[in-house]
Amino acid sequence: MLRHAFIAALLTLSVTSPALANGKPDLKACKAMQATLAPREAEIAALTGKRDASALLAEEVGVRWEDAEIHRLVSAAHAAAADRERAAYETAKKQFARDEFALQSAVKQFNTDVSIFNARCVSQK
Repeated sequence: MLRHAFIAALLTLSVTSPALANGKPDLKACKAMQATLAPREAEIAALTGKRDASALLAEEVGVRWEDAEIHRLVSAAHAAAADRERAAYETAKKQFARDEFALQSAVKQFNTDVSIFNARCVSQK
């Protein structure tokens, strides 16, 4: 993921560097930068949906684990069921953490790109 962010930053800089060659924004470079922002917003929306779904799943699996844990001492079968639910919960938590990290990374990079765009392409009055 960091490799993608690094590549995106390099591409952004390579596109925006000509924008300040004369000390004023290059319309072509600014339009190219602006064209990359809308797909990134769509990607962030998709990542948000994925993160929200994994959060909901982790919560549901956690509730199932808590319900199974209550009956752990009833029998070996109940203990095994509680262990399975706990493993499922740990897996769901890890997936949620990965999805959250991906979303935060994308948002951070998007905010950086918008700041660069604003600094180089938006006229200051």
